[in-house]
Amino acid sequence: MRSILLLATILGGLGLAACDPDQHVAFFQPVARDPAFPGTPVDATAYQSLFAYTPDPACAPTVSRKLDRRTEVRIFNGNGIDGKEVVRFAGGLKRYYDYYGVTMFTRYDPIAVPIDHAIVLNESAIASWMRDVAKVDPICLDSSYATLECEQAFGGAMFFNIKQFLRAYAEPEQNVINIVLLKRVASLDPSPDNNELNWGIAGLGLSQDLLNSTAGSDLGTSLADVLNETGFSPTVFIAVNVTDFVLREPDIVIAHEFGHAYGLEHVDPTSYGRNLMNPSASRCNLSLDSSQISIIEQQTTRYGNLLSGGSYDGPEVLSFIHRAPEILDIVRARVAARALAARARP
Repeated sequence: MRSILLLATILGGLGLAACDPDQHVAFFQPVARDPAFPGTPVDATAYQSLFAYTPDPACAPTVSRKLDRRTEVRIFNGNGIDGKEVVRFAGGLKRYYDYYGVTMFTRYDPIAVPIDHAIVLNESAIASWMRDVAKVDPICLDSSYATLECEQAFGGAMFFNIKQFLRAYAEPEQNVINIVLLKRVASLDPSPDNNELNWGIAGLGLSQDLLNSTAGSDLGTSLADVLNETGFSPTVFIAVNVTDFVLREPDIVIAHEFGHAYGLEHVDPTSYGRNLMNPSASRCNLSLDSSQISIIEQQTTRYGNLLSGGSYDGPEVLSFIHRAPEILDIVRARVAARALAARARP
């Protein structure tokens, strides 16, 4: 198994080569709600082609119990993501969950959103945003006990695009799960020291239930506090470019992050064995256990309805959630160090 550092070095090199050092990167990308949103739903059969897929026996998980459920999704595509990618990723999602009897459907056209990435890992950009927009000195992060105001200013910068999307399209919570297909989860042009963090992230699945369940496990301020958004529809951000580079099929990435949207947490591989919700899951035939299936059964009551009638063995490239405490700590420290260095200069 290759290490994440090796993969990150390869991907980071590709990313930096594609982005001229002098090229301006729009880290913070405002999202205005489309005036036509939410729109009038139509019969889901009109959009079945968005979920088209070819069966693949190599990607068939072992199923202990098959449900009779469905989940409604709304699809959003970021800059540079075309209809072919929408079908490939939506089809991969449906291919995985069809095995469990959970039918994915939508009643709306995909909506284009003007963003390239979900999170920012460039400490200079974060520090400037904290200082200039939030009016909070980023030096406040140079503490084991930063104030909530400081942490939320930090989160306001790092998660700016996520917050923009949630406020435009996910709040208040609706009876759907959002899928947002982007070129990448983390922005281009991180600081050189953050290349590893930047390029190892292929997906980010968020739900209120997940944030609430993980809040008590974080030391100090939780991701829920830093993100500072409540009452939103579960939302999945997928890095199309990263997924395409390392996986033969997109199924495992989007299915894993959809698990987070249902509220599933990561599981310990030593206890669960090969499981879809392993932090480093990357085989497209990984299964869910009976307790996870039960959670999905409960959640589809909220984000869908009962139906009427009747491998890649590589490094961790999937979920931001698993590494969130580590990544937040690293970025906090680097933002604070940059702010301190700037203050020390004559």
